[in-house]
Amino acid sequence: MGEGIRPEAVQQAAEFVRERVGLAPRVAIIAGSGLGALDADLAPVATLDLAEIPGWPVPTVEGHGRELRVGWLGGLPVAVQTGRVHLYEGFSPAEVAFNVRVFGLLGVRELIVTNAAGGLNPEFQVGDLMLITDHISFPGLAGLSPLRGPAPPDWGPRFPAMAGAYSPRLQALARRAAAEVGLTLREGVYVMVGGPSYETPAEARLLRMLGGDAVGMSTAPEVVVARQMGLEVLGISCISNVWFRTDAEPTHGEVLAAVRAAVPRLRRLISRLIELLNER
Repeated sequence: MGEGIRPEAVQQAAEFVRERVGLAPRVAIIAGSGLGALDADLAPVATLDLAEIPGWPVPTVEGHGRELRVGWLGGLPVAVQTGRVHLYEGFSPAEVAFNVRVFGLLGVRELIVTNAAGGLNPEFQVGDLMLITDHISFPGLAGLSPLRGPAPPDWGPRFPAMAGAYSPRLQALARRAAAEVGLTLREGVYVMVGGPSYETPAEARLLRMLGGDAVGMSTAPEVVVARQMGLEVLGISCISNVWFRTDAEPTHGEVLAAVRAAVPRLRRLISRLIELLNER
């Protein structure tokens, strides 16, 4: 697909999903590392292998599922993507956000993005859930934008503003949902780096000095495209390791274990959030 995504490729993928699912999702959820079980509360209507969908990039990393499940959750039609792709797997930024283009054409209005992230804020603990209030994208600042390439008018503005990219309305609903299900919800700025190596202690200190509360290798390209296409976004990070310990040496296995332990709490939060959306 090169630098950009061909509009006809997105259209073809959307038509494929629409024909085989027969249900137009209002909400889409993208599951991060180890978070594929977020679909456990979904009453499924259809399940598609991502490899079946024309043009859809398929995850290759352990801890990321390869399915798109569509069904009912909290009274709303919901799509759950059980895994995502990353720049470090060799995909372009536009390919990383291909899924969001498809969701937009399917009529999705709200996008919930989740991820595993290293904690930069010294108040955070492993297993905390952090509401993303903003992000810093180092790949994006370096020119690796998912908006490079074709820019059909129906995809949205060529130069989208990113203020408010993480919907204040959805953040307010998430805070209410967390209170109602008895969860503590941290808040902060997510920093995206390219990976796949983890940050050095010096790099982690630098990211904290720049205002970052958590760091990971995903999410920002999807949010940029969602913003361009007019989708409301809610972002939640699961803190999988903490960087304020200078002896921290995370492994992928430890990250997955920490995140999977937090899945039941994140499921409760998202389920209640979608119930609240359905009341609006």
